[in-house]
Amino acid sequence: MIQKTLQIATFGEDKEGILTGLRNFPIHKLILLHYAEDKKKVEEFAGSLRSTLGITISLRLIAQPDIIRSALEHVSDIIKTEQGKFEQILINVSAGDKMIGCAALSCAFVNGIKAFGTDTSGLPMLLPILKLSYNEIISDAKIKILQTLDSIGGTIESLEDLSKHSGFGKPLLSYHINGTTDSKGLVQLGLVDMERLERGRNKITINTLGRMLIFAK
Repeated sequence: MIQKTLQIATFGEDKEGILTGLRNFPIHKLILLHYAEDKKKVEEFAGSLRSTLGITISLRLIAQPDIIRSALEHVSDIIKTEQGKFEQILINVSAGDKMIGCAALSCAFVNGIKAFGTDTSGLPMLLPILKLSYNEIISDAKIKILQTLDSIGGTIESLEDLSKHSGFGKPLLSYHINGTTDSKGLVQLGLVDMERLERGRNKITINTLGRMLIFAK
């Protein structure tokens, strides 16, 4: 039985990768991620596919220069609005430039969605993605700490200050940020960066992966 499938695909000059995805995987709806400069081309391409395949196609504008953030926001919204309508969501990263491809692959990684590209012979190739999304692995407390860091500008210079903003006590913050021998903290998980300052203080900064994670929540 064919699963009702939504495909999300990056758009660029080489459209063959998108067509390869349509030929080799189930498709009931297509969403194309594109840049502003490709608006006319993607509209023409979508119109041609609609008349040929008779499927629903929608377009999502990826804002520059913060391409990863824009893609994460779009994919998060797509999942929230479309997931109940489809049994499977696939992300096709084979078209478009490297940045939009990396952004789309990041979305797949964070949300635990299957992604595929094309190999040197033009055949589809499934890419390794976590079976669980990254935000299912991270606890709600760690997510709240990341959200707090992001809300105050991304950086803080002491656990005392972070405690005031987050509502967590210093010992609990230390546990979630530094981890223990049995549990990885935000530093070990690669979601925040830490820099030692004078007088035993630590500068804690949310990094790109940490921001990606909270945008996907």
